[in-house]
Amino acid sequence: MAQICCLCGKSEEEEPIIDGFCLSCYAKEFPLIHSLPESSLKITVCKNCQDLKYKNEWIESTPDSKVVILQFLEEFFSQAKKVKGTEIIHIKDFFVPSLTSASKQEMTIIVEGTPKKEVPPYRETIEIPLIINVGVCTRCAQYTRGYFESIIQIRAEDRSITPMEQIEISALIEEKTYEELETNRMAYISKTVDQQRGGLDLYVGSDSFAKSLADFLATQLAASLEIARKLQSHKDGKALYRTTYCVRLPAFQIGDIILYQKDFYQILDIALGRVVLFDLKNQKTKTLSQKESRPETITVVQKKDQLKQFIILAIQPPNVSLMNAETFETIDIDQAYVLKEHQEGDEIQMVDLPEGLFECQFI
Repeated sequence: MAQICCLCGKSEEEEPIIDGFCLSCYAKEFPLIHSLPESSLKITVCKNCQDLKYKNEWIESTPDSKVVILQFLEEFFSQAKKVKGTEIIHIKDFFVPSLTSASKQEMTIIVEGTPKKEVPPYRETIEIPLIINVGVCTRCAQYTRGYFESIIQIRAEDRSITPMEQIEISALIEEKTYEELETNRMAYISKTVDQQRGGLDLYVGSDSFAKSLADFLATQLAASLEIARKLQSHKDGKALYRTTYCVRLPAFQIGDIILYQKDFYQILDIALGRVVLFDLKNQKTKTLSQKESRPETITVVQKKDQLKQFIILAIQPPNVSLMNAETFETIDIDQAYVLKEHQEGDEIQMVDLPEGLFECQFI
């Protein structure tokens, strides 16, 4: 005798009969979705930066906001009480909402699953309202209020920061901020204050970003880094500190004469935290590593603007006759201390060291 559905009377020739129900009636009696976590999917968009929030988490906006919204939908659906293994197979009537104003739309979600292995998979349709609210994200709110957690002070040791150094510092700050924003929403500088002698004070949104930026600047600029913490307040019984990072550019600059490991050099360049040196004795160049370029390893002997100018009067190996361009005094020195490509009448600059006069490069 053929089986029939106990509800609608369909025979097994029309539809499979399962536990006394045809598949259509079985799907109605045993829905795949038991309940949703909320009556609607509510998303907040920041009116300033268009970042999106679901629950308590802000997600950075992307050129295709549909991707982020569908991620929120998946999270919403994962929290629903449902038959194990039920999955979304299609979304109907969905259009990407405007992120500049509040809106509401009904999304039609088609899911598929089965409560038993012996039951063929069947589909179910549910309606989920998508509500877009407008607000201000935590980051924008704090940025607008000038909120900061740490301060980075940028100074130079016993000198002013040069205009070229200021340009380099600005470029490094921009580079690091852009990089950090990919993983840290609080990677912003709420305020920049110019100080005397070209110094800068940066008020930074998060301490983790401030530490990362200060380390980066110190490394790239061959600078020292000092850290100070000051008690600000208490919250829930915990002490809250504000950290100040002082990035101190070295006293040495390009063109200066320095002492490094008992030898005298002229600084030819400082790039990516590495100092390029010119050996005054053997007239060869060498590049120090970032670790070797730290201020504590290098001593300034004479600044670039203190170097003396001379004119070559005569080249008579093994000596060279020079005249001081300021005092007009003449002196003979060993030709080994002068670069080989010179001719009589050339102007050169020299540094007076314990072992005598040595030629330096014009920089």
